[in-house]
Amino acid sequence: MNLPEPLAIVLIVAAALLPGSLIVSLWGKPLREDPVAFLFAGLSFGLLAFGWLALTLAELGGFSLTLLAALWLGITTGAVIVWLRRTRHRVMPLPMPAAHRREQRWELAALGLWLLLVTGIYFRPHEFIIGGADAGVYASLGANIVRTGSIRFVDPVLAALDPALYDGLLRTLPTSEGAPYYLLPGFYVPAAAPAGDITPQFYHLHPVWFAVGYALAGLRGELWLTPLWGILGCLAVYMTARQLWGWKVGLLALAGLSATALQIWFARYPTAEVLTQYLFWTGIWAFTAWLEKREPPALWAALAGVAFGEVFLTRIDAYVLLIVPILLAVWLWQTPAARRGARWFYVPLLLLAAQSLLHGWLLSRPYFATQIRFGQIVMRQGLALPVIAVVFLAVVAGFLMAQPARRGRALHWLRVARPILLWTAAVGVVSLALYAYFLRPIIEPAQAYPYWYGGGELRSLDQENFVRLGWYLSPLGVALGVLGAGRLLVRQADRRTALLLGTGLFFSAFFLWRISANPHQVYAMRRYVPYVLPFFILCAAYLLGWLYRVLPGKTRWLSVGLTALWLVGIVFSARGFVGQVDYRGLIAQFDRLSAAFEPSSVLIFNDPAPVGIGDFVGTPLRFLYGQTVFTLRNPKALDAARFEETVRRWNAEGHAVYWIAVEGGFPWPSPALPLLPAEAHQLSGQMLENTYDHKPQRLNDFVWRFSVARVGAEVRQ
Repeated sequence: MNLPEPLAIVLIVAAALLPGSLIVSLWGKPLREDPVAFLFAGLSFGLLAFGWLALTLAELGGFSLTLLAALWLGITTGAVIVWLRRTRHRVMPLPMPAAHRREQRWELAALGLWLLLVTGIYFRPHEFIIGGADAGVYASLGANIVRTGSIRFVDPVLAALDPALYDGLLRTLPTSEGAPYYLLPGFYVPAAAPAGDITPQFYHLHPVWFAVGYALAGLRGELWLTPLWGILGCLAVYMTARQLWGWKVGLLALAGLSATALQIWFARYPTAEVLTQYLFWTGIWAFTAWLEKREPPALWAALAGVAFGEVFLTRIDAYVLLIVPILLAVWLWQTPAARRGARWFYVPLLLLAAQSLLHGWLLSRPYFATQIRFGQIVMRQGLALPVIAVVFLAVVAGFLMAQPARRGRALHWLRVARPILLWTAAVGVVSLALYAYFLRPIIEPAQAYPYWYGGGELRSLDQENFVRLGWYLSPLGVALGVLGAGRLLVRQADRRTALLLGTGLFFSAFFLWRISANPHQVYAMRRYVPYVLPFFILCAAYLLGWLYRVLPGKTRWLSVGLTALWLVGIVFSARGFVGQVDYRGLIAQFDRLSAAFEPSSVLIFNDPAPVGIGDFVGTPLRFLYGQTVFTLRNPKALDAARFEETVRRWNAEGHAVYWIAVEGGFPWPSPALPLLPAEAHQLSGQMLENTYDHKPQRLNDFVWRFSVARVGAEVRQ
C-alpha cells in the first residue's frame, strides 16, 4: 500500500479504536458516562493488542500486513457479535446532571483545541534515516521487517561471502560486544549463527510498529508513527493527572508537557522514547484507577498489566519495574479486600515480561548481553543502589516471615512513624535537589570513559545533569517539580500515588545521577523523556493546582501568575526546537541517489572512519532501498585474490558492483579490476548542533561528498 501519511495514521487509530472500544464496552457500563476515559482506554486496548500481535508475527518470521489485517478482522468481528448479543436488552444509563455535562463539554473542547495545536507541531518528523545512530537503525529495521517478515534474517550475499573476507569487509568487534562482527552499526553478525545471519540490536516493539507504518505508507509512514506516540504519551500523562486531581490539573500538565523542547524533539525523532512514555503512563493511569477501586476492576488491572508488560518489549532498561508486582503482592496479601482483578494484572504482565526475556536472548542476544553487562557495571560504580535494594528486600522478606503478632506490631509502629518518615523523605528530596543543582556541578569533576569506536573517549558531565534538565524545563519548572514531589510525599503519599511517586523518584534519582554520555546533548536527554520529564511536569501541575485551591480570595492570582511564568518558561526554553526539522529533504536526496544504482547492486564504501559515510549512507541504502552494502574496514586484512574472485562472481550473478569513495579514504584494493569513470554525488542539509557543554541552539550545515564508480567485470591486462 502507498497511502498518504495522514490517512495511514487515521487508519491505525480507527483500526485500534473500534475493537478496543468494543472490548471496553463489554467489560461494563461505568465508562460510558466518561467519554474521555472510554475513548482513551479503548484506543489503548486496541493499540496494545495489535502491537503485540504484530511483534509476535515478526518474532515467528511471519509478519505481513495482510495477515495482521486478517487477525484484526477476526477479532473485530467476534467483538461485534458478542457486543450485539450482550447489549440487545441493555439498560440505558441514567441522565447525567447538567453541571456534569457542561464540565464534559468544556473538557472535550479544551482537548480538541490542544489536539489541533499539537498536531501541527508534532507531525513534522525529522528525516533521520541515516545509519550509525539508533534513530536510523530503527527506521531501517521497520522497512526490513516488511521485506523479510522477521526480525532476524539472512542476507543472501553475506551468506555466500568467503569468510576470509570478513575481517576486511565487516567491522571487527571487541568481545564485550557479544558478536565478532557487524555488517553495519546495529546489525550484528553472530559467530555461531548460520552463514549470512544478521541479528539487529534493540527490543523490537517500536520497529514492528514502524513496519506497520512502512507497509501502509512507505518510509514517511514510518516516521509519522513517532509523532502519534508523542501525542498519546501526552494524553497518558493527562489521564494520570485527571484520575488523581481532576481534568483541570490534567490540562495544566498536558500543556506543560506538550510544550517542552524535549517532548517536541522526541515526538519527531524516530527512537522509542515517546512510545515508552505512552506505555508507561498508560500503565500508571490504569494502575491508579484499579487501586482507587474504579469499576470495573478487571479492566483497569488488565490495561495496567498489558501496558507495563509492553514496556518490557520496548526497552531493556525497564526491568527494574518488576519490583512493582513484588511489592504489590505484599500489599495485596495484607489487604484482601483489594485483590479484585489482581489476576488480570499479573497474568499479562508476567507473560509479557517472560516474552521480552526470551526475545532478548533468542532474537537480540548480542544487544541483550551487552546491555545487561552495562547495567552491572553501572551498579558496581554506584554501590549504594544495589545495597539499598538488598536491604529493602531483606526487610520485606523479614516482614513476610515474621509471626502475625510481630507483623501487626510492625505495621502499628509504621503507621505511627509515617508522618515523620514522609517528612524526612520530603526534606531529603529537596536537599538532594539543592545539592544536585547548586553544589554537584562545582564539587564533582568531569570524567572520561574509553570508547571502542576508534579508540577515543566519551566525556561524562553527569555532575551537571540536573542543571541541564533545567535548560528544557526552566529553573522555575525544576523548582516547582521538586517542591511538588515534596508536597505529594507529605500530604498525598497513599495507594493512589504510591506507584507514581515510587517510579518517578527512582528514575529521577537514577538518571539524574548518571546518563550515558553522547556528543549530541539533546539526544543524551532521551533518558528523561519516558519517566523523569512527565514526573516533574505532573508534580509541578499538582503543586500549582493545590496553590490555587488553598489560596484565599484575590491571592489566588499569585498562583495564576506563577502558572503563567511556569508555562512561559517552558515555551521560552523551547525556542528553536519548534520550527527545526533535522535532515529536512534528505529522503528525496536518497531517492535520487538510489536511482543512480541498478537494482540488487553491491556497494562497497572506502570510508576509513570508525563510523562514517559507509555507515551513514550505506545503512539506508541497504535496508530502505534494497542494495547490498559493504564497507572496506581493514585493507590490510583483505585477501586481494579472493576479493577479486568475489567481485567477478557478483558480476557474473547479475549484481552490479560500485566503489563509493570519500576523499582521504582507502584506495581501490584490486588494481586488476577496472573502475569505470566516477560520478560525483553529495548529500546535504541542516541539523541541530552536536554539543557537550551547552544547550544546542545553532543549526549546522552538513555536506557529504563522495564519488561513485562502477566496477568492470573484465580483468585489466
